[in-house]
Amino acid sequence: MEKVDILLPIYNSYEETKNCIESIYQCTSIEAFDLYLLDDKSPDDHIQELTAYYSDKYSNIISIRNEKNLGFPGNVNNGFAVSKRDAIILNSDTMVTEGWLETLAQVATSDEKIAAVIPMSNYGIISGIPTSNSEINDLFSFKELVLAFNKSKRDGFVEAPLLIGFCMYVKRSALEQVGVFDAETFKRGYGEESDWCMRARIAGYKLVVAKGAYVHHIGGVSFGAEKELLRKRSKEILLQRYPEIDVELEQFVRKGHSLKDIRKNVMKNLPFLRTKASKRLKLKMIKHYLTHSI
Repeated sequence: MEKVDILLPIYNSYEETKNCIESIYQCTSIEAFDLYLLDDKSPDDHIQELTAYYSDKYSNIISIRNEKNLGFPGNVNNGFAVSKRDAIILNSDTMVTEGWLETLAQVATSDEKIAAVIPMSNYGIISGIPTSNSEINDLFSFKELVLAFNKSKRDGFVEAPLLIGFCMYVKRSALEQVGVFDAETFKRGYGEESDWCMRARIAGYKLVVAKGAYVHHIGGVSFGAEKELLRKRSKEILLQRYPEIDVELEQFVRKGHSLKDIRKNVMKNLPFLRTKASKRLKLKMIKHYLTHSI
């Protein structure tokens, strides 16, 4: 495979960022990527120490600190500008697993009409395992989910109406045609990847989920309490631009036919009957296992 650029937008979250970087080097061949640490002027001074430590340690790490805070979309756009290859936008609150990058790259390059690819994840909603319901998925540990996924994963991909941008492989050819994120509209973040995905679809591209890759996502660490306000604002903007977006997403998540086999097998390989949970969630997990409809 050709080398890929990993773009890691950073804003505080020292421990999560460190764990993410460590997971990349534990699970990925060093010859397969360059890693861009994109510090969006984090007020936590330890972040500069962290990025300097890793850029000194590894020859394939490029550390960039913005002179002013640009917000997530602007920070990623900076990464797109310095990168000349296919790029993976990877949130700093994620942990990758064995084979993740190779699988995403293999799927992305399997069809010239594919613009972007995401992996399966505990937090993916669209690509969530063992269900699309994060409340259930959060009952299981990282190790439990990885073990169950490795016993259940499948080759190939599933086409989706949208992708969640926690870990998104974006092809350079698609960026050149579709453009970068709309940082002017989405400013701080949330919704910019959905907007980009819809623009890619309008341009004739496909968006897909790789069934053979798993990346664990904590979710919303950098935004804190601001998360829900940003999400609400972005949803209003997206619905104005693409009125069909909610219906398409709801239908995909509700039906989920093409992911039912892997989701049921993941649940089968999890200790869900022994997992501590409310009666309501226990019943949901049993229903999912029997009908794989959540």
